[in-house]
Amino acid sequence: MIDPMIEIFLIAAVVSFATNLLRRKLMGPEDMAKMMESQKFKKELLEAQKKGDKKALQRLKRKQEYYRKIDAEIGKKNMMMLFASFGIFYFVFMVILTPLYGSLNVVGTLPGGLVIPLISTGDKLTYIGWYILSLLATGLPLGKIFQAQPKLEQSPKEAERVGQKGRNEVPR
Repeated sequence: MIDPMIEIFLIAAVVSFATNLLRRKLMGPEDMAKMMESQKFKKELLEAQKKGDKKALQRLKRKQEYYRKIDAEIGKKNMMMLFASFGIFYFVFMVILTPLYGSLNVVGTLPGGLVIPLISTGDKLTYIGWYILSLLATGLPLGKIFQAQPKLEQSPKEAERVGQKGRNEVPR
């Protein structure tokens, strides 16, 4: 018989894998590139506002509607992903974990009397607490593995700026 902590951890790993796979399918590299492009635009707009550069502000304001549409499109996909993740989390919790481990009040003890609100009862780790910790422990590394990275092309202006930064740094 497998230890309940290991079983719950494996279930959490499968849930993390499923949600990250879903994110990868829903948010492709082109969506990630659009999101990065929008963030870059917002940064440029903020810098122009701080400097009071009216010419740059006029130029950027013309593009603002385009980036609002991109933000709305990406935001819609992020909301879909959020609801899908909650759905998967809740389904696994209610259909798999509660019937299997609902009668098990404690799956482990936290070290040194550590208390984690919503995760533990006193220093006792509940099955739902362990499930949440396991989701975090597996979700973060899997998120890095599954992350859709766009290929970015550097503009000549950016390449020049990066080159100047490198020349101005003091070698060690």
